[in-house]
Amino acid sequence: MKRYQPKTRLLMLIFALVLTTPTAFSQCPFTFAFFGSGAAPTPGNSATLQTCSFIGEATTATGVVVGQQFTVSVTYNVAPPNPTITPYVVVYDATFTPVAFGSSTVTFTALTSGPYYTIPFADAFCTYFDPNFGCNSTLWSNVTPLPPPVNNLPCSAIPLTSSTTCSYSTYTNAHSTAAPSVPAPGCVGYLGGDVWFSLVIPASGNVVIDTETGEMLDGGMAIYSGACGALTLIECDDDDSPNGAIPMISISGGTPGQTIYIRVWEVGNNNNGTFGICAVESSTCGTPLTNDYCEGPTALFQGPNDFSASTPANYTSDTPGNLMASFCGSIENNAWYSFTAQSATEIFDFVSVNNCATNFGIQAVVYEVIPDANGCCSSLNVLSNCFSPGTQSLGTVTASPLVIGKQYMLLVDGFSGDACDFTIANWSTVLPVELSNFYGLSLTEHNAIRWETNSETDNDFFNVLRSYDGITFETIGEVDGIGYSQDVNHYQFDDADFRSGTVYY
Repeated sequence: MKRYQPKTRLLMLIFALVLTTPTAFSQCPFTFAFFGSGAAPTPGNSATLQTCSFIGEATTATGVVVGQQFTVSVTYNVAPPNPTITPYVVVYDATFTPVAFGSSTVTFTALTSGPYYTIPFADAFCTYFDPNFGCNSTLWSNVTPLPPPVNNLPCSAIPLTSSTTCSYSTYTNAHSTAAPSVPAPGCVGYLGGDVWFSLVIPASGNVVIDTETGEMLDGGMAIYSGACGALTLIECDDDDSPNGAIPMISISGGTPGQTIYIRVWEVGNNNNGTFGICAVESSTCGTPLTNDYCEGPTALFQGPNDFSASTPANYTSDTPGNLMASFCGSIENNAWYSFTAQSATEIFDFVSVNNCATNFGIQAVVYEVIPDANGCCSSLNVLSNCFSPGTQSLGTVTASPLVIGKQYMLLVDGFSGDACDFTIANWSTVLPVELSNFYGLSLTEHNAIRWETNSETDNDFFNVLRSYDGITFETIGEVDGIGYSQDVNHYQFDDADFRSGTVYY
């Protein structure tokens, strides 16, 4: 008599295996059929490893570095008419040991260096075969935190040195963090992401700390006293720099030799990057930073062009000597312009006054300025009519009598602090660059253009222009200027897109 009980036991054994497979997803059965590879991204970057394969085939990510953190996301599209499914993804290290697994997206830290493998499954049951051919798109993102700047903390602040002119140095707050245990500045949308500088107050006790935009377009600044581990907030600033929505802080009557700490951040901590900063020792009667002060005017000269400027809302009320007694109105945000008289009568024709914030317009007058022993504007004599309409109107300032060859001052102010754009006909500014050399070299693959400057004042950039007839020029490039410098600076531009023959630059 024959018995068939072993068949029943066999069925029970298979049933038990099916039940235990879903809980053993870290040991999913696989054949490691490789399909597609690519280099793992470096910190802060991502890479898409696009493959077209059957589900269950491995994609290789090469060059994974121990300690780096990754997020791996897989999408799997099955062929129509089946809908797109959410894959179950398993990541294996170089020894084929599973290190991360989950639905669609997983995150892990590499414990060893070498290749890693990603296998998408149809579901958590580790179904690695699908009859419908599709494409697996594997996105590897390296989320390893990038190191912060060296001056991320107050005790590692970068020292600044004050000078007589502003020479911006470029720094960055990219990947910076909030300094712990330091009082928050309490202004200017501070949300962290700061970097630090230190400065010794100069002998005069007067210094201006100014910034300029770069990748950072909207910044904040605060200054602190004390030791780097125990700081006390002195002042916080937002948009006082004339360089845009960027800070500037002036210190008057500071303690010579005292070290202060400077905190710079991006408003909102969402557009971090490069910016410029400088420290300028100001005199007792103003600062050479801008034409905000009578002692640091912008020079004008006569010519066929027109001069355009504005009355910045963030300029100070500079009222040296007897200015308030001689002016026809109040002073809020005046700017100063020097000129040398070419005739006994000089005319400043304001042919455009627009974009005024409050529609009050501008006011202007010409002065003879007599400095004191320190070079400060101490006495001012009115030599023109006082243009002050109180509306956004056009007008003319006529200065007379003037001594030919003598320097005078044009003051332009926003009526009641109004911020306006204006244009003066037949006057322009002196170029801020002293060019000492300019030459070109004709090489095999490009024309090498080279030039040098002996000095630069507030120089933003150079435009490079090219012509084939010496008459009609086109702009072919832009090269950043040094900003402020009294040293020789060298520049270069390579023009690889040119034709044979004579070329003018």
